[in-house]
Amino acid sequence: MRIEFSKLIKEAIRLELNVSELYLVFHASFKEDMNFWWTLAIEEKNHAALLKNLESFATHLSEIPLPKEEVSASELREINLRLEKLIPQYKKSPPSREEALKLAYSLETSAGESHFQKFADEESDSKISKIFKQLNQSDVNHARRIKDYAEAHDMLIQ
Repeated sequence: MRIEFSKLIKEAIRLELNVSELYLVFHASFKEDMNFWWTLAIEEKNHAALLKNLESFATHLSEIPLPKEEVSASELREINLRLEKLIPQYKKSPPSREEALKLAYSLETSAGESHFQKFADEESDSKISKIFKQLNQSDVNHARRIKDYAEAHDMLIQ
């Protein structure tokens, strides 16, 4: 159980950092949206830091809370590999604004990102869950914000 949790948390941290890097590419590519992408990129880096804290807390506890909805390290690894191919491509040739928002929305509703949100929202009495929720209290739902932003700019992303 600890080995799988360790792999899972490492891939989840990698995912948050990759998503942040992608959002920084979008920040540089879309001047009219740069503040939006910058904010999301910073929040993704904060998610990675929270997950690193979660990982270190977990090593000191006998209980390791796992989400009710299982996400495997291999699923996260696949998403990470996809992102690690897309990022250099988009640095050279960015997608359209609408495609960037569609991709971001897709990522935020993917197994990895929605897993992060569901874990933060889950009811649990475990010490580590309480610590995580306390650290994560200022987090907001990125998928909803991306969708709202796209709609406010007359773009359909679903």
